[in-house]
Amino acid sequence: MAPSRRSRRATHPLVTVAKAEHKEDALAGLERWKARHPAAAALLHVDDVLVDAMRGRSSTWTRIRVNLRHVAEAERPAEEPPDPDSAPR
Repeated sequence: MAPSRRSRRATHPLVTVAKAEHKEDALAGLERWKARHPAAAALLHVDDVLVDAMRGRSSTWTRIRVNLRHVAEAERPAEEPPDPDSAPR
């Protein structure tokens, strides 16, 4: 029996920082997150910031996640509610 996809996938310390109807609002949320967590933000690489266009029922919305793989586990900020959190449901 083949292993499930989930068990084959590597797990990364991903934190969702923003969900917004407009990309600009989500990027502003990312900047606020960086201001709240400057030590972690300083360790991020370009490919650690994931900006995803998500599909809703009738339009797209933007989700931004941060991969904290370059931040020591003891130094990683805890996941917070996304700011903003205005993605269509």
